[in-house]
Amino acid sequence: MTSPIGMTAKVPPFNVDTNPYKAQKTWPPDFSKMDPKHQFRLERRYRRRSKLAWTRPRWNKAVKLAQWGSGLFVLGYSVLFMDWGTMNAPFGEVATYSNGKRLRN
Repeated sequence: MTSPIGMTAKVPPFNVDTNPYKAQKTWPPDFSKMDPKHQFRLERRYRRRSKLAWTRPRWNKAVKLAQWGSGLFVLGYSVLFMDWGTMNAPFGEVATYSNGKRLRN
């Protein structure tokens, strides 16, 4: 580790015994010695925290919007522009109305 002046500081190696920030409780707790009510509370807290750790609201929203957008695009393309070949298009009237309206403008 270097300081702004250029002197190097000696960092002692990490040791569990000399750690100034000791844990208040031992982890993982011994569930065999624990009251069932307290055990349930710990499990519920762990479940809640693990769910919170994996939530990504912005990512979920972006994925949901992308899914909806791609679905609506495919649906709109298949209704208005897709060439169905010899088969009659299920929304043929809508497509001809849309294409005619677009050509007139």
